[in-house]
Amino acid sequence: MYRLVKIKVDIPTPFITTDYTGKFVKTVLINANPNLNEIFQGEKKVYPKPLRITSLLKDNNEAVYPKRIVTNFSVDSKPKEPPKPITIRGAYWFYVGYETSLEPEISKAIASIFSGFNMRYGEFDLKIKAVELSQESFDDFPTEFSQVRVKLITPSLFKDPFEKLASVDRIKTRRYLPFPPFIFSTNVFEIFRETYKRNIIRLSYGLLESHNNLNTATKVWYYYDGKWLPGVIGYLKFFVRKGLKKEVISAFREVFIHANLMGVGTGRAAGFGFAQITAR
Repeated sequence: MYRLVKIKVDIPTPFITTDYTGKFVKTVLINANPNLNEIFQGEKKVYPKPLRITSLLKDNNEAVYPKRIVTNFSVDSKPKEPPKPITIRGAYWFYVGYETSLEPEISKAIASIFSGFNMRYGEFDLKIKAVELSQESFDDFPTEFSQVRVKLITPSLFKDPFEKLASVDRIKTRRYLPFPPFIFSTNVFEIFRETYKRNIIRLSYGLLESHNNLNTATKVWYYYDGKWLPGVIGYLKFFVRKGLKKEVISAFREVFIHANLMGVGTGRAAGFGFAQITAR
């Protein structure tokens, strides 16, 4: 079982940063409950991690972080200069998705943020206090649908599903084509581990991309640990192939709900892969 909460925090003292703001969100949660540090970056490697976050967000869910969005693919090369610092001050949102086994630790962190606390971030002394909380539910996600829309809000870094399926030495690599098996490979692995191959193939066969995806998804450069790195953002539309069995549609529904709760791709515990999936 998984849960997703949306937290609004007030940051009255401004600070400036050139780094991805998912780092800041992670620092807030670890300061609120140091036990979460082991989950975020402990020595014991757990994959996929049972926790995901987002970057800081504005009221309209616009992601806040230094970036260069590629609008002309004739000039899409990596930026040569560091980004201009951005100023963070006032009210921002972020999401936390987690397995329910983490409920005690997440509740402890949320209680601490609502009480308010001081923390050091870089060269800045900050006061953090939560002012609003909501729990997101997807119980009303349609059980029948012919179209699926995917909005990639924070940079998405897709995982290659064929690493597990090919009978060759596995070399981990990121994929950037917004192709359903790439987008949802982590979600399929988490909820259909025993039938992973079957469900990856079903996604590939059953979801047909709109040609408009070539115009509505794009590359974004984000700045992380002093480096410009590529990710994928934007809007995607897929059509469900006619004649699919109900059990296949039901499996797709589970995958999409999981993606709404826990994000897509890799780096979700660092704030990447925040996606909103709708269907009709």
